[in-house]
Amino acid sequence: MLGRLAGGGRPCGGFKAPTILMLWCYACGIAGTGYLPQLPGWWVWLGAWLGVWGLATLLCLARPGLRQLLPLLLAACLGSGWALWSNQQALHDRLPLELHGSDFLLPVEICSLPERAAGRDPVDGPQDVRFVARVLGAPDMAGITRNMPGQELRLTWYRASPDFAARLRAGTRWLLPVRLKRPRGSVNPHSFDYEGWLLRQGIYATGYVRPRDATPRFLGRAPGIQVMRESLRDRLARQDPPRLELVQALLLGDRSGLRHRDKQLLRVTGTAHLVAISGLHVGMVAGFFALAAGLLCRVAGGAGWQLSPLVMGGAAILASLAYTLLAGAPLSAQRAMVMTAVFMLALAWGRRTSAGLAYAVALALVLTLQPLAAFSPGFWLSFVAVGALLLAFCGRSGSRSRAGNDLAGGTVVGVTRLWAQKLWRGTLGLARGQWVVTLFLLVPSLLFFSGVSIAGFAVNLVAVPWIGIVILPLLMLGALLGESGAGALLIGLAGQQLDLLMELLGLVGSLGAWQPLGFAGGPASLALCAVCLLLLALPSGIPGRHCGWLFAILLAAPLLFPEQREPRGLRLTVFDVGQGLAVLAGTGQAHLLYDTGPRSRSGWNAGAAIVSPYLLGEGIGSLDTVVVSHGDSDHSGGLADLLASVPAGQVRAPGTLAPRLGEAAGMPAARCQAGDTFHVGAARAEVLWPGDPSVSGEDNDHSCVVALYWRGLRILLAGDISARVESRLVDTYPSLGPFDLLVAPHHGSGSSSSRRFVDWASPRHVVFSAGFRHHFGHPHPKVVARYRASGARVYNTADSGALFFSWDGISREPNITFGRVNGKFWLNGPVKK
Repeated sequence: MLGRLAGGGRPCGGFKAPTILMLWCYACGIAGTGYLPQLPGWWVWLGAWLGVWGLATLLCLARPGLRQLLPLLLAACLGSGWALWSNQQALHDRLPLELHGSDFLLPVEICSLPERAAGRDPVDGPQDVRFVARVLGAPDMAGITRNMPGQELRLTWYRASPDFAARLRAGTRWLLPVRLKRPRGSVNPHSFDYEGWLLRQGIYATGYVRPRDATPRFLGRAPGIQVMRESLRDRLARQDPPRLELVQALLLGDRSGLRHRDKQLLRVTGTAHLVAISGLHVGMVAGFFALAAGLLCRVAGGAGWQLSPLVMGGAAILASLAYTLLAGAPLSAQRAMVMTAVFMLALAWGRRTSAGLAYAVALALVLTLQPLAAFSPGFWLSFVAVGALLLAFCGRSGSRSRAGNDLAGGTVVGVTRLWAQKLWRGTLGLARGQWVVTLFLLVPSLLFFSGVSIAGFAVNLVAVPWIGIVILPLLMLGALLGESGAGALLIGLAGQQLDLLMELLGLVGSLGAWQPLGFAGGPASLALCAVCLLLLALPSGIPGRHCGWLFAILLAAPLLFPEQREPRGLRLTVFDVGQGLAVLAGTGQAHLLYDTGPRSRSGWNAGAAIVSPYLLGEGIGSLDTVVVSHGDSDHSGGLADLLASVPAGQVRAPGTLAPRLGEAAGMPAARCQAGDTFHVGAARAEVLWPGDPSVSGEDNDHSCVVALYWRGLRILLAGDISARVESRLVDTYPSLGPFDLLVAPHHGSGSSSSRRFVDWASPRHVVFSAGFRHHFGHPHPKVVARYRASGARVYNTADSGALFFSWDGISREPNITFGRVNGKFWLNGPVKK
């Protein structure tokens, strides 16, 4: 079908270029406005465009041949205007900051499939349940903002009782006591932008249920598509097919049951996209039903019934729509649905629609419906993959073979030869398409995931048709047949196929299929890679096509010249991990990580979600030393998952915590003990506390305190020590200060940072690593005032995002970069100093 759409029996250039250029300018206007660091006001926007129009008009008067640029400017203006209004509305539709942390009693309707812990059933006992709820309108909602009814909330009910957990179902209506928070997430390079994801999802607020404030009350249940999805999930659970969690992920888009090891296996084999409802799934469903409808049209034509070519496109669109609704209509599926509808209609009217026009229309429609889609990796992966396929099959159309003449003669040999050639051409087409997609997705994979799957091409060459031709049709037909024995049989067969597929992936994954690799180039290298890949995708015989292989040199640069990625000087990064701590210090190619961030009850941890992506994205493939200050989960929770991705030369921890951590990590661990020294490249690290090697390492006052020295600079990492230990440090090392940078003890709590300690440390810069408006109240206002009075410049990761300090060895003043500044427009805000 892609060959027909791309070629249609004529060159790909058979379209009106101005129309396509206008659509591209419109799409670029939308995307470009979204990438502005700050959204301009309407008067600023209008003034800017009037200036552009004035300049364009003068150029057109001087050179009339440039008049064709005016429609392009108009299209870009319309796109940017739509994006500006939509993005401002998205920012407006969030809980006001002054209501952050406020309590409400809200009537809501659950509009998603509630997510429970993997493998748990409500009868097992209290458990955490997550769901999306829509606020219902009510005349007596005193104190509620006027725009709250109809808004969606992302809520968690912690330790819900079995009775309540069993009744939390899609479509049910409740009166819930909740505490709401403005959508907010950690801001760190290379990590998942949770705040941006919430904005794209249209989430008004996040929060949690507080049953202690009032007893939650069940109000009834409303019919709808979510109720049907819940019923189907229940039916699948009763049928209990093999790999139930994968069946639910493919059919319902419910990935809450996937185990961590399965997610890791899918990632390292380059097949994670197979269980994330995206354009691949919607396209495969549409393609299967389009082929089935095409076969029906041929059979009807042989019987004398002439069916419209729109039947094939209509069947594909209806099937993809049904699948999108069944999967919960996530934004990725909605985007794929739009693309599928455009391409199927273009295929039905292939004689009048070119591939380039269909592609441009799909791009413009997707960005019109989702102006912030350009910030989603799935958007780039989808459009890059489709564009690669269109280029790969551009101008290729099927031609009658000699076997076709044999078929006309009615010989058995001719029929056999025809089908053999069709099978061979289909296999070659599939291999070529998968190869081109793999090549084109290399750069997006490096940019978004900091690595590539070495076996991705071969694995997807088998897995994609297996999913699309066998498993998905079985699941769809099994779902349509309901509770019947045939339906259960088909679902069971699909589950068995998924089990076999996972066994194959497990074999491939055990061979080391994933290669971590940070993208070394800047925008210029990225553009050069894109040009090279475009050359490779061109049909054979075009001069200079093989020069496209030069892109491999750009991608291999981090491996060929690793020293070029290491800036000179001392660099220190304080990650934005919420209520926790993770600090990375490096000189040259040597790196020390002090603490690994928190772990939540849901299994999320900063080591895997924040620290590891940053290290891999920056091309840091290993750590020299990991220091775990003490055993609290907000400091040590990310260690295990971090070491699974990034190896470390040694682990240090206080007292008896060291051997316990070493045993869990499968490597020896050294004790942190006062007087010990070790080196981090050109820097020297000295352990100041604790002095007793027999401490448990679990108490705050057992924290491993490390001083870092480099070319006269002094940095103090103090863990969670209290004023008592601070006093011991002052007495033991009376002349050690002042320090150029201090990571404040215990996140700036009132029990630490005593006046005597602050006077002793006399820091130039102080960093508090704390959660945004966390209930612990860190940092304490008196502590902040104490440091300010000492002359220190104060920073808080809750306000600034991740903090980056760098020294060149000449000046004692560091160059400081803030994660929430010069970033995306929804992240930028004033940094408190």
